[in-house]
Amino acid sequence: MDITGCQPQPLPPARVRKARLATFIGFFQLGAMILVWSTSTTPLRNHLGWDGAQGDSDFGMLALAIGIGSAVGCFVIGPFLDRFGPRRTATLTMVVYPLAYIPLAFLQEFGATILIGVLVGLWRGAGDTALNAHGVQVERHYGQPIMSAFHAAYPAGGFLLGLVGSAFARHYASSPAMSYIVLGVLMSVVGLLAGRWLLGQDELLPAPAPAQRETPAAKDTKTSEDAKASKATTATVLLMLGFGVLLLGSMLSEGSLLDWGQEFVRRTTGADAALAATGVSLYSGAQFVGRLFGDRLANRFGPRVVVGASGVIGAAGALVALSAATTYLALTGFVLMGLGLSCMAPLMLSAAGRYDPANAGRNIGLVNAVGFCGMLVGPAAITLVVDAFGIRWMPVLSVLLLGLIALCGPLLMRTVSTTPSRGPDPDGGGAGQQEAAAEVVS
Repeated sequence: MDITGCQPQPLPPARVRKARLATFIGFFQLGAMILVWSTSTTPLRNHLGWDGAQGDSDFGMLALAIGIGSAVGCFVIGPFLDRFGPRRTATLTMVVYPLAYIPLAFLQEFGATILIGVLVGLWRGAGDTALNAHGVQVERHYGQPIMSAFHAAYPAGGFLLGLVGSAFARHYASSPAMSYIVLGVLMSVVGLLAGRWLLGQDELLPAPAPAQRETPAAKDTKTSEDAKASKATTATVLLMLGFGVLLLGSMLSEGSLLDWGQEFVRRTTGADAALAATGVSLYSGAQFVGRLFGDRLANRFGPRVVVGASGVIGAAGALVALSAATTYLALTGFVLMGLGLSCMAPLMLSAAGRYDPANAGRNIGLVNAVGFCGMLVGPAAITLVVDAFGIRWMPVLSVLLLGLIALCGPLLMRTVSTTPSRGPDPDGGGAGQQEAAAEVVS
């Protein structure tokens, strides 16, 4: 019997499956809109008059503005998620975010373009945190790792709409307006429909109650518990910052490819804009394949091994792209980077959300905010590299950062249990016992 009140009733299996499907759709939408952006960078630069090397600095500032907005959006949405639940907050982001790109196609003044870039990033970051927090709550209902599968929908959306975006880039090379309007409105409607199936605040599993010890002196017990709570809070923040730093390295690598990948292939290998844009879509396709098997690999080998191996594969891909003499060799490097980066974010965000389910939104928001600083620091860092050494050296930061993740990632991942808390089994219809969301094992 639940000593805190009435035992919450398990949700019907069909309801949890709908929430799971809605999470897939949300991640599909996020990935789709990122690739709508990436495959439209050349038309956008043409529209803004930022073509060629002379426009790299201005484009870098726009990418930086999006990174600033993303970091802020990730952080500020967390408390709203914990207070109002994912349905209200995530649905809003799924409706507004796809429409936020449209003004970019009709502006040419630098300051206004930068402002819209900040707003695009704000909605992108808020949506990313909201859907990851919702995914953790659905994962708790299933009682097993399914986060990589959710994230597989991200590159799937990117791959499919990236191909459509590539076609728009071929036929509308002077402006991204058609791509932004058609695909933005379509994805906004999809988000509105899927939002109805997200979990409400009253449908979330309660956080496991912490273990309590009986002591003879209540006052001493309270003082001891307060000290332990303060220490635990500090440890949690430090752990989330550690995950955030790892995520920063992976997102900087991903952002450099998404923002600069099309221009990199076009200007270093002589490919046309459509083929160069297809390279970014191949990257997303490789991410999709990696995430399809991510949960199984993590269950079999453990997240530490998967994160370490992912860093090695991603760094190798960046090296291939860096040394590529032909278009297809550069695209091979993009594919390897997609495989390497595929499971990093799901594993880290899942661990962060499970560590303290009652504050999953806050913790994931903190990790995401630090991670999205990769979009803040990345554009400036890569712009400096491109300006100083040429666009040929764009992947060099990815080589260094992914190599660092391969070395340090497994050390941090060992501090969190891989077992999610257990709720009812939506596929089997039974009710499972709730377990601790995570435990410190070292």
